[in-house]
Amino acid sequence: MVLDKRRAHLLSILNQSTAPVPVQELAFQMNVSSRTVYYDVEQINDWLSAQDLALLETRHGKGLCLPESSRQHLESAVMDVGGWHYQLSKKERTLLIKANVLLQQHVSMSTFMDLTHMSRGTVAKVIAALKREFEQAGLTLHYQKGTGYKVDGAEDAQRLMLLNLVVDAFSHPEWVTVQNNIQDMALPSFVPPEDNSRVIKRLLFNVEEQLGATFTDEMADMLALQMLMMVKRMEMNRFVKLQPEEKEVLKQTDACRSASAITQELERIWPVTFPEDEICFLTMNLLSSKVQHNDISRYSERESDGLRQVIHQMIEDFQIYSFVVFDDRRGLEENLLSHIKPAYYRIKYGVKVTNELAQTIQETYADLYHLTKRVIKHLELFIGKPVPDEETAYITLHFGGWLNKEKKAVETKYRGIIVCENGIGTSNMLRSQLEELIAGLRITAILSKREYQKNRHEADIVFSTNYVKASEIPVIHVPAILNNYEKERVIQSMNQLFETEPADRSLPAALMDTIQKYATIHQKDLLQKEIMMMLDSLHTDRKELRKPMLNELLTNDTIQLQDQSPDWQEAIRTAAQPLINRASIHPEYVEAMITNVKELGPYIVIAPGIAIPHARPESGVEQLGMSLLKLDEPVAFSDKEKHKAQLIIILAAIDNQTHLKALAQLTELLSDEQAVDQMIQAASNEEILQLIHQTIEV
Repeated sequence: MVLDKRRAHLLSILNQSTAPVPVQELAFQMNVSSRTVYYDVEQINDWLSAQDLALLETRHGKGLCLPESSRQHLESAVMDVGGWHYQLSKKERTLLIKANVLLQQHVSMSTFMDLTHMSRGTVAKVIAALKREFEQAGLTLHYQKGTGYKVDGAEDAQRLMLLNLVVDAFSHPEWVTVQNNIQDMALPSFVPPEDNSRVIKRLLFNVEEQLGATFTDEMADMLALQMLMMVKRMEMNRFVKLQPEEKEVLKQTDACRSASAITQELERIWPVTFPEDEICFLTMNLLSSKVQHNDISRYSERESDGLRQVIHQMIEDFQIYSFVVFDDRRGLEENLLSHIKPAYYRIKYGVKVTNELAQTIQETYADLYHLTKRVIKHLELFIGKPVPDEETAYITLHFGGWLNKEKKAVETKYRGIIVCENGIGTSNMLRSQLEELIAGLRITAILSKREYQKNRHEADIVFSTNYVKASEIPVIHVPAILNNYEKERVIQSMNQLFETEPADRSLPAALMDTIQKYATIHQKDLLQKEIMMMLDSLHTDRKELRKPMLNELLTNDTIQLQDQSPDWQEAIRTAAQPLINRASIHPEYVEAMITNVKELGPYIVIAPGIAIPHARPESGVEQLGMSLLKLDEPVAFSDKEKHKAQLIIILAAIDNQTHLKALAQLTELLSDEQAVDQMIQAASNEEILQLIHQTIEV
């Protein structure tokens, strides 16, 4: 059995630690979930057993540790990157070969074999696959007898492949070996190895003020490597050429002035000269970089006007589709602009973005992601290209973070700082989750790891998505997106740190007590972990907003069928009556819906034949509700034919979020023209309910 890199790294951490290491600390050092750590521990124990060594031990309440007998045996062999037990994954090997052939003039088969520790036949298969990938990019990877493999084709296509190669390498934080190897390949011959990317990172940090932006630490590492690659290609006499009109646009930006400052300093210390096209190419890289903070007041009108219009329309449509109103709309517009500007350049130039959270976001916030997908069309039309799912996922977090920004007067008990490297949107969503979870918590700052370590801070607690050592301020390590298990852990940590009693007994602890009454527990820690995981998958945490399904809101009691209505006002009153009967809304809410139509026009007619009247929660909503009135004869909300409706659906939302799941399901139902026709033709509540159930089941 061979340990892969991640498990070898985990064993290395435990071998070097003089004290037990908590699972959560291991998870954050390695950027994986706690479940992954538990799984890796099982695999490591299998490996230790095969070596006749003592297994990893769990110290109750303290963490994992490596027995001294195993530590002594491993002392000479542990965990060197080139160690006998280390094994590169297939993706890592492929990435190294791709980087090697792009950063060297000619590369031999034996070089590839030495680099990846693969056989000639395996390397040949990788090269065959890479040839197809290069062809799709308009490039040719071929072999020249006596000199080796080389790539031919447009320089801008090769540069783009290198940019995205860096993104791929950094999207896996555990691929440290690959990142280091690529950096060695990218080092120009005139740059001392000890300088590496250190000089470039210093220059990047120097121009942050000029750019009005703060780079995440990861982004600074990526940019430094991309710039080394750029200089390496220039040393190979490969220069990029940009279109004159594109250069003129780039030269108008602050980023171009920063790029000029960086290249001038590099020309001073290195024997290199940057042509104008290369300076503009660096400008493109700076513009498309993910940042921690962005001063949008520094954007030129030329840079921001078009995007501001796009963002304005995106927010407008999001409010219409979600039936929410953002109180701090200006704040959201500025927040989105700070993210969408670099996203615009990434999409425009074909640069990928690292977003290991994309799948989690789509699953955890499916309703928000669905709404964001609907409004992203405005950005796609502006750029003229589709927006990748990874970018859409980040924009989803911006909308999600702002949905929770209610203006509530809550006494501040704890001042918190968030240390997060995942960018503005992720940080704001995490802030929203934490402030909702912990009563009296106010997040006073969101910082990069570099910003946090550079200065002293006034705070009671630090929440970090990166491993940072606690000093005088206690640290709770958290993932970028909190699941129910993590929320429970954060609450417990806060209770321990501030010696407060939880509002109610922890359900997992209560279950453990009950089991202990009637059974003997042999592995208490493992049982408790299994219970936590089971509850996470089966139930919604007590701190999680419950979002009802559509079939829970539209029931036999809230659906009515009627021949006709004398006018649209009466149609709204009739449609809302079931919610009044249930005490879900007050009569004032009905009048508020009618007033909205009178003042704002028939905006509630969202599609031919469909109207969804609604008003703000404070207008008289007691609990979330939805009701439906189906008319045989259309009722007119204006003189125009397109403003006639036969399906009147009342929405009574209590906040900006609880109704979103049901709304997403309703949207799916109403987007099916055949289903809408069937609802209009329905002769009974049961027929409509059947259509609703079919939508939910799909």
